[in-house]
Amino acid sequence: MIQSSWYKATLKFPFKGQALELMVGNDLFSSQQLDDGTRLLLENLPTSKPVKILDMGCGYGGLGIPVAAAYPDAQLHMVDRDLLAVRFAAENANLNRLANTVTTGGLGFDRLSPDLKFDWILCNLPARIGEKFMANLLIESQQRLNAGGELRVVVIEDLVKIFLKISEGLSIALDVVGKGARHSILKMNYSEKKQTTVPTDLYLRDSVSVKISQDLALDFERPFDYGGDDPRRLKEGLPLLLDVLPRQAPASVFCFRSGYGVLPLASRARWPQAYVTAVDRDLLAIEFTQRNANELGLGGQKLSVIEAAHFPDALIERAVKYDLIIGELSPSAGDKVAHDELKAIQLHLNAKGRGMVLMLEKLRREIKTELKPLITRDGYSVIVVQA
Repeated sequence: MIQSSWYKATLKFPFKGQALELMVGNDLFSSQQLDDGTRLLLENLPTSKPVKILDMGCGYGGLGIPVAAAYPDAQLHMVDRDLLAVRFAAENANLNRLANTVTTGGLGFDRLSPDLKFDWILCNLPARIGEKFMANLLIESQQRLNAGGELRVVVIEDLVKIFLKISEGLSIALDVVGKGARHSILKMNYSEKKQTTVPTDLYLRDSVSVKISQDLALDFERPFDYGGDDPRRLKEGLPLLLDVLPRQAPASVFCFRSGYGVLPLASRARWPQAYVTAVDRDLLAIEFTQRNANELGLGGQKLSVIEAAHFPDALIERAVKYDLIIGELSPSAGDKVAHDELKAIQLHLNAKGRGMVLMLEKLRREIKTELKPLITRDGYSVIVVQA
């Protein structure tokens, strides 16, 4: 079940004569209303009668739920790398009494059975995903389509020429079959001729150097389409938290919203004897945390990287208490989520443990916590939670 603090609203959405309801959560894409790209794709679905459908990057189900409702005899698979979105999509299938859906967390096609093929593959393409992923979407979809099947992708106008150029380079026919004010629908038909060369490093964007301590900096590889990693966070937010971490080594550290691994791997580098747990809900972040751990030689038995839709779930399931819990509060998750998370941190600290939480100073004022900041600098604050 979804924690009530994550719930934001229920959208009413009529589609093909059915009155659908979509629960949306704080900190999810398009939580105010169904986005224009999804609406345009729903207006430009294939005309064939599908048996199996894939919604790649399903979010909370804004595309997949209407499709599943309109085609009750088809089986719809919804996949997303954001485990919170996956949880909302599954709840929305239940809310609308849809028995023909399967919801899965996954990074692209990686967790789908190799034998699973589809008549339709639908995708609302993220604007910042990178060209290698776009090429791979075409190549993998070729392998996954049944005879007569179609891939339909909605993209922002700025990406249309780029996507068409990629398809031309792969000798894959890609056609524009629908246009809106800011989006276009691109279609690829099933072809017996398959591409076999799959791009590598699909998500790799670049690398950044982060100063971990006075005499140590680490280089981290970053993925495309990872939100919340603006230059200000790297230059001002994370350094503030890293500056005030305790000098005395903790025996155990729990890092939430771990991203591509800065805090957990900084902990491993500073305190080699400590057991460090890293948690994130984004499977792309999980992959890059593991990748950076391997590249930096900071993995091994003293690092656990786990996935959870909401990090307090991981704390409860593991039933472990920690000497140090560190991470960042999300400014877009809302004050109810913030209070739930701070309470969970407090409950899962050892007797003399501490939680050290980074947040925007504006957010600290908005959530009205009684916890005073340990330090405030450049618009960020670190607050301390005691057991």
